[in-house]
Amino acid sequence: MAARFRFRLRQLAHDLTGGMLLVPAAMTVALAAVGLALIELEAHEALPRWAGGGWFFRNDPGSALAVLGAIAGSMMAVVSIVYSVLLVALSLASVQFSPRILGGFVRDPVSQRTLGVFLGTFVYCLLVMRATTTDPAWVPTWAVAVGCLLGLACLVFLIYFLHHIATGIQVNNLVDRIAHETSEVIDDVYRAEAAVAVPALGEATAVTSTGEGYLQLVDHDGLIAIARDHGVTVHVAVEPGDYVPRGAAVARLVGGDASPAVLAACRDAFDLGPVRTMQPDVGFGVRQLVDVALKAISPAVNDPSTACTCIDRLGSLLAAIAPRRCGARVLADGGVARVVIPQPTFAQLADLAFNQLRQYGRTDLAVSIRLLRAIEVAARPASAAQRAHLRRHAELVRDGLSPDFLAADRQRFDAHLEGVLAQLG
Repeated sequence: MAARFRFRLRQLAHDLTGGMLLVPAAMTVALAAVGLALIELEAHEALPRWAGGGWFFRNDPGSALAVLGAIAGSMMAVVSIVYSVLLVALSLASVQFSPRILGGFVRDPVSQRTLGVFLGTFVYCLLVMRATTTDPAWVPTWAVAVGCLLGLACLVFLIYFLHHIATGIQVNNLVDRIAHETSEVIDDVYRAEAAVAVPALGEATAVTSTGEGYLQLVDHDGLIAIARDHGVTVHVAVEPGDYVPRGAAVARLVGGDASPAVLAACRDAFDLGPVRTMQPDVGFGVRQLVDVALKAISPAVNDPSTACTCIDRLGSLLAAIAPRRCGARVLADGGVARVVIPQPTFAQLADLAFNQLRQYGRTDLAVSIRLLRAIEVAARPASAAQRAHLRRHAELVRDGLSPDFLAADRQRFDAHLEGVLAQLG
C-alpha cells in the first residue's frame, strides 16, 4: 500500500511540475501567507512600528498605497512580457529544433519561479493595500517595506529570466541540457546490481491495458510486492516510451495466483500518458538529440554544424552505456526473482542514434565523418559484441555515402574510416 501511494505521489508530482501551474501557484500562496502574517503581527503589535517608513516610503496611507499600487500594476504588465518571451522561445524551439524538446522548456524551474515571483508579488501587494486604511490612518509598515523589496527582487528575476531564455535557446546549451538529462536517466536505469538469473517465461497470464498511451512510468516496488504476496513472477512486456494500445499486454504473470484482482493490481502499476517523458526513458533522450540533428540537416534549415554537435553527444552517451549491463533487468526479493523488466540494449540505442542520421546525412560529408568519430568514441569502452555492432554501422555509413563526392573529399572520409575500422578490429 505504501509503495502504491509513493508511486501515485511520484506520478502526480511529475505531472504537476511539468507545467506552469504548481510552482507559480505554490509561490503565490506562500507570498500571500507572508503578507497576511506580517499584517497580523504588526496589527497585534508583535512587531515594532517603523514610525518613519525609512527610505522605502513616507509612513502615511496615501504614500504606501501609491507605492503598492505601482508595484502591483507593473507586475501584471511584466507577467504578460514573461509569457510572451516564453511563447516565442517555445515556438522558435519547436520550429528550429524539434517539438519533442518543448517539455524541457515547460519544466524549466527558472521560468516557473519567475512567473511565481511576479504573481506572488501582485497578490501580496493587493493584500497589503487592502489592510492599509486612511480612516483611521494605519499602515502595515513592515509589510509595505517587504513589498518594496519584492518589487526590486522581481526586477532581478526579470533580468535573469531574459538572460536564461536567451542562452537556453542557443543550440549548444539546448543539446547540453538534453544530454545531461539523458545521462541522469542512464545512471538511474542501468544500475549496478547483482546478476540474477532470468526465469523462463513458460505458460503465462497476460495483463492487458484498459487504456492507451505511451508508457511513462512503472511501479517496480508495487510489482515486487504483488509478486511476493501472490507467488508470481511478473514479466513486464513493454518498455518506457512504448505506445500501448487498448487491450495490449503490458505484463505477463507466471505461476502463483493470477486472479482478476491480481491482474487489476498489476495493471495499476503502469502509468500511460499522451506523450513520452524522460523519467525512465533513455531512448527518448537519444530520440530528442537525433530529431534536433535531423532537423538541422534538413534542406529547410541546412545547419550541419548543429547536427555534428548532436552526434558528438550521442557518441558520448553510447560510451557511457557500453560498460553497463544492458538487456533484461531482474528485480529480486529475498534472492527470488520477482519482476523482469526489459531495457534498451546497446545495439538498440546505437541503431536509434545512427540509422536515421546515416540515411539522411549521406549527402553531407561533414556529418558522415562526424558519425565515424561518434562510433569511434562509443567503441572505446565497448565489448567485443558491441564493437562488432558498431563496425556494422561504420560500414553502413561507408556503403551509403553519396557517390557524388570528389575523390579528394572522399579521401578524407576513407582516412577516418580506416582508423575507425582499425580500432574496431
